[in-house]
Amino acid sequence: MTGDTQPPKTDESTATDTGVGFDRRAFLRAVGALALSAGLTGSAAGETADTSKTVAERIDEHRTGTLEVTVEREDGTVVPDAQVEVTMLEHDFDFGTAVNANTLLNESSVGDNYRTYIPELFNTAVLENRHKWRFFETEGQLADDATDWLLGAGLDVRGHVCIWGSDGVSAIPDDVQTAIDNGDAQTIRDRSMAHIEEIITHYGEDITEWEVVNEAMHAYQLQRGVYGDQIDTEEPWTGEVIPWSSQLLTDWYTTAEAVIESNDLDVGIGVNDFNQFAYDYVDGRYETQIDHLQSSVDLDTIGLQAHVAARTGENDTNSNPDARISASQVAAEINQWADHGARVKITEFDMYNGDDWTDDEERATVLENYLRGAFSHPGVDAFIMWGFWDGRHWENEAPLFYQDWSPKPAYDVWNELVFGEWWTSEGGLTDSDGTYSTAVYLGDHEITVSTDTDSTTATVSATDAGTPAAVTVTVSGDGTGEDTTPPATPSGLSVPETTAETVTLSWEAATDTGGSGLDQYVVTVDGTTTQTVPAGTTQTTLSGLTPETTYSIGVSAVDGAGNESAATTTTATTDAGSTDPPGDVLVIDDFDGDPGWSANRNDLGEWCGAGSFENGSGSVSDGALLLEYDNGGWFQTQLNQDISEYATLVLRLRGANGGEESEVLFDMGGVRTLLSTVTDDSITTSFTDVAIDLEAAGVDRTGSSLSLRLNFWQGGSGTIEIEEIRLE
Repeated sequence: MTGDTQPPKTDESTATDTGVGFDRRAFLRAVGALALSAGLTGSAAGETADTSKTVAERIDEHRTGTLEVTVEREDGTVVPDAQVEVTMLEHDFDFGTAVNANTLLNESSVGDNYRTYIPELFNTAVLENRHKWRFFETEGQLADDATDWLLGAGLDVRGHVCIWGSDGVSAIPDDVQTAIDNGDAQTIRDRSMAHIEEIITHYGEDITEWEVVNEAMHAYQLQRGVYGDQIDTEEPWTGEVIPWSSQLLTDWYTTAEAVIESNDLDVGIGVNDFNQFAYDYVDGRYETQIDHLQSSVDLDTIGLQAHVAARTGENDTNSNPDARISASQVAAEINQWADHGARVKITEFDMYNGDDWTDDEERATVLENYLRGAFSHPGVDAFIMWGFWDGRHWENEAPLFYQDWSPKPAYDVWNELVFGEWWTSEGGLTDSDGTYSTAVYLGDHEITVSTDTDSTTATVSATDAGTPAAVTVTVSGDGTGEDTTPPATPSGLSVPETTAETVTLSWEAATDTGGSGLDQYVVTVDGTTTQTVPAGTTQTTLSGLTPETTYSIGVSAVDGAGNESAATTTTATTDAGSTDPPGDVLVIDDFDGDPGWSANRNDLGEWCGAGSFENGSGSVSDGALLLEYDNGGWFQTQLNQDISEYATLVLRLRGANGGEESEVLFDMGGVRTLLSTVTDDSITTSFTDVAIDLEAAGVDRTGSSLSLRLNFWQGGSGTIEIEEIRLE
């Protein structure tokens, strides 16, 4: 078979405690029952993307709509100048993950993190294994408990999968495997048809849709048991029976459709397979399968797994193809599948595959490209990753979290898009007709209306990009006339020119809907305000900067009432000036406030950061970084250069109790061990140097992406302060 094979997903064991929690999603389910409906979903089956438009233009066209809020008194008179605030509660689009049932239900510290992040980051889930045939029959209670937990937390649940004909991965019941070995076609048919009916009716509408058959192009062990040598296992596309267009495949789908219709269920059916974004061989086969099934049933979903690979070959070939493509290419590839009469979903996204990855920053960029490309495509309804944490990912390479639960760069991408750029937070005053109108991302929103004597909250669902969602809110009192709404965040911040001591900035003008009008822009460098720019100007030059230095720059908008928007940010590096010979000491960070800790830049101009501490990401005071830990926390600073000329890493620090070197994990240049094993020095209660002989410790000093990382998951609890990190 050409292309990737699909290894078994992670196995799980039975849990005895459900550990069901209550959180934001449960609340959203409650308010959803009270929401004021704003029309039916505007999506249509088989919708392709207009690739002549930009990704941003398509997102604006297909993922946003208009919300119109009318404010009235009980007697029907309108209320001008009432303050309206619009806050998003939930996306209409599905952002999801695969879930390991055992970890979800296991009362442990690992399970605590798992249960916390799933409802915080996702609105849709799919069980990684427990809905597969053999697991459902042998561990049905675990499958039911996990499904109930997810539903109780407010997530939608997809069904994966009724039939998966892959051997050696515990997906096929033992008696059915025996029937395959014996060529007992009747048993295979009878058992599989009965199972499809059983699992669909068992869950009913608790499951939104079922992948009836998974990977028909690649995993057809069940079909071999029925058709035997009629399937050519070496070149399956040449056999008398082709697995992805067989009668048995059709029968499985017609059975599923008949079960759903006879039980009057609102449940979808779909196909699912892999390699669509990289390989060429998939195209014709998957299209054949889809069209073959569409001639007998109405498919609701075409699943594209999107296990992205970093390789060196040309994309869309069969020779080591590279799937690291742009957002525009992602949308163009989806077009091939969106033109077959069904909706498209990204069903199993991750970035484990291939050997050509540069670093996790590159993985974050790839996630952003696929996420933007899919979200911009009008035919796509979901983006689901196949696990989000390394500790429960089938290849230990999940998109969002490392094994120790520290976030990967892709975590920031996910949050900044799903809960930032694509998350509605708007407000302003009603006009003379008592109406406030604004653009919103499709989904559920909370509306808060305030007058001089009253405040009322309502919820509204905006699900149609083409039809405005309208809601009337009844209040008492008169309008406040006060503008409390900040302007929109400026967009398009760019750096058209740099010199050794200057950086020129340019941005798109911001808008203000609060009524007081745009007044000025505030420009910050490394968190400190350096300039104010009049509202009519969208360009400025920063001067007096240091050569070869990277700065974090922000631009926010301020209106006439003093309301300030969030800042749009970028980084800029000044050009080289006159160079001096390198000294004997290289300071990585001395935490002197330049750059500021919040800028996430060290003295080399490279990224640095921390998280999961008792004091969050740490704090800088009196020239030292304070980190408070209780069996948790991570600190990382990037060097991103060859440091072969330096022999010693020096950490100047102190601890609250002394002896903390045995509670800190040192991770640098391929060495990952307790700090106490790579230094003869001890941390004391006074600032002192703790030196690491890099060569003796075995640290590879030649890497271009070198970093220093300190982890605090060693069971200890305390406080350390880092005054300086340097190389000698």
